[in-house]
Amino acid sequence: MMVTNLCTSPSSTITLQAGTWKNITTVPCKTGVKYWVSAYVDVTGGTISIPFVSGDISGSQRVNYGLTASNAGPMSMTYSVVSGSPTVTVTNMLICTWDEYQANKTLLDGIGYFTGDTMPLA
Repeated sequence: MMVTNLCTSPSSTITLQAGTWKNITTVPCKTGVKYWVSAYVDVTGGTISIPFVSGDISGSQRVNYGLTASNAGPMSMTYSVVSGSPTVTVTNMLICTWDEYQANKTLLDGIGYFTGDTMPLA
């Protein structure tokens, strides 16, 4: 089975804003469909929490989570400030359906990162 990255610009850098949902792709989600989201998050100047991700983030790390779309808009991310005045950017994003992720879990988990150059885009 092939994995299609629904993130239209996976290698771009997107700056998030606290408490505001920021689109990380332009491809609309399908309501009720479960998706896998994986992105490299860089946090400077503070500590944050991201919905669907356990634990606080205060540095650079890859985050991964599954979620079921509740609307037909593009996939978005936000964060809450835990401490400080953080600047938060995301890059190297992979968004695919949960079924595609499950069918290719070993491969995708083994990659550990995503450059955007090795997988078909939506």
